[in-house]
Amino acid sequence: AYTTGRGKVTVRGTVHVEASSGSGSRDAVVIDSIPYNLNQTTLMERIVDAVKDERIKDVADVRNESGREAQSRIVIELKRGADPAVVENQLYQFTPLQQTFSIHNIALVNRQPRTLTIRELINFWVEHRVEVIRRRTAHLLREAKKRAHVLEGMIYAVCDIDEVIRLIRSSRTRAEAIEKLMAKRFRIPADHQFASMIPDRLRTHLDRFEPHGGVSLTRVQAETIGNMRLIQLTGLEIERLTDEYRQVVDKIEDYEAILADRSRVIAMIREDCEELRARFAGRVGDRRTDIQEGAGDITIAELITEEDMAVTITREGYAKRVAIDTYRKQGRGGKGIIGGTTKDEDVVSHLFVANTHDDLLCFTNLGRVFKIKVYELPELPRTSRGRSMANLIEMRSGEKAYAFLNVKNFEEGSNFLTFVSRAGIVKRTALKDYRNVHKGGLIAVGLKDGDELFDVIQTGGDDDVLLATNAGMAIRFNEQDVRLMGRTAAGVKGVELGEGGRVIGAIRVPMTRDADDDLMTCEEAINDELCLLTVTDKGYGKRTPVDEYRVQPTEGKMRSQSRGGKGRVDIKLSARNGTPVAAIGVLKGDDLVVMSVKGQIVRMGAGTISQYGRGAQGVRVVSLRDADEVVAVSRVVEQEEEGEAPSESTPDTGEG
Repeated sequence: AYTTGRGKVTVRGTVHVEASSGSGSRDAVVIDSIPYNLNQTTLMERIVDAVKDERIKDVADVRNESGREAQSRIVIELKRGADPAVVENQLYQFTPLQQTFSIHNIALVNRQPRTLTIRELINFWVEHRVEVIRRRTAHLLREAKKRAHVLEGMIYAVCDIDEVIRLIRSSRTRAEAIEKLMAKRFRIPADHQFASMIPDRLRTHLDRFEPHGGVSLTRVQAETIGNMRLIQLTGLEIERLTDEYRQVVDKIEDYEAILADRSRVIAMIREDCEELRARFAGRVGDRRTDIQEGAGDITIAELITEEDMAVTITREGYAKRVAIDTYRKQGRGGKGIIGGTTKDEDVVSHLFVANTHDDLLCFTNLGRVFKIKVYELPELPRTSRGRSMANLIEMRSGEKAYAFLNVKNFEEGSNFLTFVSRAGIVKRTALKDYRNVHKGGLIAVGLKDGDELFDVIQTGGDDDVLLATNAGMAIRFNEQDVRLMGRTAAGVKGVELGEGGRVIGAIRVPMTRDADDDLMTCEEAINDELCLLTVTDKGYGKRTPVDEYRVQPTEGKMRSQSRGGKGRVDIKLSARNGTPVAAIGVLKGDDLVVMSVKGQIVRMGAGTISQYGRGAQGVRVVSLRDADEVVAVSRVVEQEEEGEAPSESTPDTGEG
């Protein structure tokens, strides 16, 4: 506003925090002053409304303790464990405790409106004040000269009072008396009894007219003498008149000096400013308003306390967050606690720990991505089902969120996102390319007509990707076979599919480099028995270690295949076991849920399904009723039996 002439200023009330003392007491935010043009009653009502609407959640009580001891004292008592800084920002955001005033520095300059900077405002104001003071001084000078002129005539009359009385008495009318007074020449000789009392300025004036026989009166002076009372014609009146005349003469000389010297005018402007500052300063001489560097607009994130939350998302897209301390640590062998209630056909598919200020990327089957903050997920009781993602992001009709990824920092690390479509198209893009996703969503991957996004896998740069198809084939290739592409690119062929073929599984296989700089499966994945679990529509399935899908040359180490091929046989198909419908990555301690068309749900441990090599038909995983078939298999993500909180990250083992 000062630089350009337009802007805004944010005005805040002042607050301080009174910390609690004792186990039973609570912190309080105390408002010491309120913004201009705001009354306490209105502020109290707005605070109460914000608390009722749950925009400010951590307020226990609001009291107005203003009085003799404090002109403004509004006490806002907080709930136990509340963050006073967050509540303070919420007060600024949701109540009139913070207000914004617009500034438009428009002024008339030479009768034309102009927008002025602060320097121009000051310069024009100073020039205006100079002109005002000059006009004022000129006016005062004119009035002083008028008074001096009148006093001169009165002094002449008192010094020659006998002649004045004679002229008046000899006149038949007032007009005749005035004319006779104006015709007379007045002199004050050196031997006059009042000569010593005549001021020097008046003496000089009289001496100038001495050759002409004295000074003639003007009509104003004659009229004034005519209006004088007889008592004013006494000898003692001369003292009062001459004293007043000297004072008027001093003023005239001062006014003339001001008009002749600009520095005197500037000094007067400075004195006026000093007087204003002294008049409106506080008790200790400081200004009442504390001017600080602007902190910018308050973001929603500043209104939310940073804390770790357990985030749960079900297969049907119901999400919630729960305070991490809800999952108390239990002793070994405990039964744990219920992480949430779901519909019979729904299970928790994602469970991870995220900070309330983390970003959550939500990818849909139409290839779009949405970004929301973790604090935007509803904080609900542990046993609650959650809220549908359709109410949290602006999805289209028929669109469904398939994959979720929480991100602390888009810039750190070298993470990548690998997209897999139903038609076997893969695309790899740097994670940081998705840092500017807006609320309405962005295209995350370009999909061809009839295709849809199947899964999104976060990879580290050297990982392998394992894809499984409904034709019983699987291909494992390194992610570097897929060149980095832009955000809206469609991708390249990951696996070749026959007519009616589609991808039914996609998992990440973490890789590491050995002493020869060759890529090999991470030891942790091998120890946890990372396997590809394939399940058919007739309820058959098998677990196969992920290294079975690498190629073992006659000489040398195992290697992964190249992308774009048909892959290797995953499961042998026959009339007995049917067609593969789901392939997911599982660890030895995972639990699974198998769901059928008619709503049959069977839960089992992954370890209960036998391991077989590639090409085996598998064993019966679930017994189905007549005319029923398996449609989906999902890992059950829930609290460990010991009741400890979920980990910061969950292994991406895919989901069918």
